[in-house]
Amino acid sequence: MNFIQLTNLLKKINTYRPLTKDEVQAIEKEKKYDHIWSSNAIEGSSLTKYETAELLETGLTIHGKPFADHLAALDLSRAYDYVQELATGKLPLDEIAIRDINRLVTYSDDPIKRSAAGQYRQIKVWPNGVPNVHYADPTEIPEKMQALIDWYHEIEGKQHPVKVAALMHLKFVSVHPFRDGNGRTARLLMNFELVKHGYLIINIQPDKGSRNGYMKALQLAQTTGNDKEFIELVSRYEENELKDRLDLLKRIESERKNADSLTRLNNLDK
Repeated sequence: MNFIQLTNLLKKINTYRPLTKDEVQAIEKEKKYDHIWSSNAIEGSSLTKYETAELLETGLTIHGKPFADHLAALDLSRAYDYVQELATGKLPLDEIAIRDINRLVTYSDDPIKRSAAGQYRQIKVWPNGVPNVHYADPTEIPEKMQALIDWYHEIEGKQHPVKVAALMHLKFVSVHPFRDGNGRTARLLMNFELVKHGYLIINIQPDKGSRNGYMKALQLAQTTGNDKEFIELVSRYEENELKDRLDLLKRIESERKNADSLTRLNNLDK
């Protein structure tokens, strides 16, 4: 992936006039709802994107849908907001922060699992469908998580943020430190790094083709150590987000100019 292209797209976006507060809030809300819906749907939630938005807007449950799916959406909403605070630099990214992200993600999923929220697992687990690969042994998790934090602080700022974001996701899920919520936590950590450097939130889509591509890239990295395909997948998502945002800014800028012209004409008629 040509990271220079991503950098140039971001620079071009930054040449446009700032969006209004209302415009920013509308975009951020839409991206947040899309993240909560898509990230939970990848893990099996039955809520649609519209139902997720309705729940978060009104707090009302959706008739006929599992209560656990509603709780998962509310939990991820809180975790998402916490990660946005992290990305502004108000809090450091360390083991405590990662535990807190997972605690927020999984707290209400299941009363039985609640006591394990944010705690490192004490059982062995394997990736689904990849029996010849296993995640970190429970005794290795504290050491590997500290190594992950050390790696992050060593590489952060020295390599392109999109690459660092992809590797953060990949390295975290390869440790798989928690009993539940590892995928959702990994996707939040990935977006933390993107937002921290001014890039746009990316949401892995849960449709069959997108989910299969995502899982295939993860499995390839886990079985062969080749992380190129996963980095490229994340980069393509970011590229599409940047291009979509640039198109939106162009349309808004054009509409602003049209509105300014109409105002001037109206003033001449007075």
